[in-house]
Amino acid sequence: MFLLLAAFGPVRAMPLDSAPLGSALDLVTGNDFAPFTGEDLPEGGLLTEIVRRAFDEVGLRYGVRFMPWRRGYDGVLAGKFLGTFPYVRTPDREMEMLFSDPLLEVRQLVYLSAHSGMDFRGPGDFRGRTVCAPVGYALPPELAELAAAGALTRESPADLPACVRMVASGRVDAFVIDEFTGRSAVAKAMAGDEIRVAPLPYARAGQHLILSRSLPEAAAVLAAFNAGLKKLKDGGAFEEILRRHLSAAP
Repeated sequence: MFLLLAAFGPVRAMPLDSAPLGSALDLVTGNDFAPFTGEDLPEGGLLTEIVRRAFDEVGLRYGVRFMPWRRGYDGVLAGKFLGTFPYVRTPDREMEMLFSDPLLEVRQLVYLSAHSGMDFRGPGDFRGRTVCAPVGYALPPELAELAAAGALTRESPADLPACVRMVASGRVDAFVIDEFTGRSAVAKAMAGDEIRVAPLPYARAGQHLILSRSLPEAAAVLAAFNAGLKKLKDGGAFEEILRRHLSAAP
């Protein structure tokens, strides 16, 4: 039997199996997002370990499945899975999902093709350019608006390594992603000579666990998770997890 933290007020026990969740108890995440998530990473990646440990702190146990990002997100919406991570906030996602407290805040950087004459000083520099964001990945809101208006072209291959190859070859001008994942992906592709990083960061963004708004227990589950995440940070385990994973990253 699982225990939930009440969304408001003092902690109280609530049997999760009394809710109409069926078998939707697994969490889902994706691959090729080092050092944060990946089946080939220790503990499934930095954020996979943080999510598991935060739930552990409040006595919850969930399995984690790895699958393509879009399939996992759609599965959460359909009630097949409890939640997914890590995701940044976007207006479209906020209409469908509830967001946890940030798992981690990261700098988003602009990775440019060495074959492109593009420079980055602000989102307007993407006008007339081609940007790569894999299926299931969101463009920053300003770039999403430009894409919707036809002011930039978006390429959406199946995964991040494909984006790295496309930028390295000059087929597209840039991709935008957090500094840790970008550095790892470029190093893994051995594309350091073909890709340059813009000196100015694009933005800072939080990474979150998300649950469908249609799930009756979503608010209570996230309240429990947030409490566990706070305990993890207050007790010092959070920093130990960060050091261990980031010291092993490329």
